Amino acid sequence: MAGAADKKQAQRNRETLKSLHTFSGIVNVLVLLFFFILKRPTTGVIYWLIFSTPAFIFEYIVESIGRPTYSINEKGYEILDRPGDDLQQEGLTEYMFDIIYLTLIIDILMCVLGTMKVWWLLFAIPAFAMYKLSWLWKRFLPSLKGNKGGPSAEEAEQKIGSGGKSKRQQKMEKRAQKQQQQVRYR
Repeated sequence: MAGAADKKQAQRNRETLKSLHTFSGIVNVLVLLFFFILKRPTTGVIYWLIFSTPAFIFEYIVESIGRPTYSINEKGYEILDRPGDDLQQEGLTEYMFDIIYLTLIIDILMCVLGTMKVWWLLFAIPAFAMYKLSWLWKRFLPSLKGNKGGPSAEEAEQKIGSGGKSKRQQKMEKRAQKQQQQVRYR
């Protein structure tokens, strides 16, 4: 028996998938109408299929992970077996939705402007990914920015002056010396 949270998540997932498929269906039917009836843009459907393939794949993935599954018990009632993954979570699911909606917006722009050049906007996806991964670059690859990852000149002088010991080690030694002096005076 499913809990209230699972039922709410299943309902949200069904609504999200319904709106996604409705919007995607309307846009793709309009694109096909523009291609075959208005002959706009004049370049082929093949480019549209190639550039829309990632959105189709991501839509299938979102459908397969987010669709709740139900079974019917012996009394004839529908029972929730699995609510599906939360489609409103952050991370890869969010990026898949971003790519789907960006592709659909580019489809609309392609029809309105009548050119396939709007597909260059898809380069925004890897550019955004590089922006999001820039923290990784800064954190783990500092040597490429000119910093060799070693200590600065000031830190090197401090270590040489103190015999190469850290501040914590120096404090521990001072504390030990104080304790030895206290023992001597007793």
